[in-house]
Amino acid sequence: MGKYKVKVNIELIECNDDAKEHDPIKEKNGGFTMTISEQDAISIDNCERAVLMAAHPAIRDAISKHLSDISKKKPLKKPDQ
Repeated sequence: MGKYKVKVNIELIECNDDAKEHDPIKEKNGGFTMTISEQDAISIDNCERAVLMAAHPAIRDAISKHLSDISKKKPLKKPDQ
């Protein structure tokens, strides 16, 4: 069986988006974004919480896709006859 590389990219980018929504939003490219206030952005605890909240659905999607892709590659075992 082959090896797999796990790749993670997290960016905190200043923006002018409305910070009313604190829920992760899925983007067209499959990533997730979340807008936080400037007050949250200067707090290490609040930044960490936001990163974890945005990462969780991304992790679930990536693992789901990975396992689905693997199941398509593996031949199904035939039951003993």
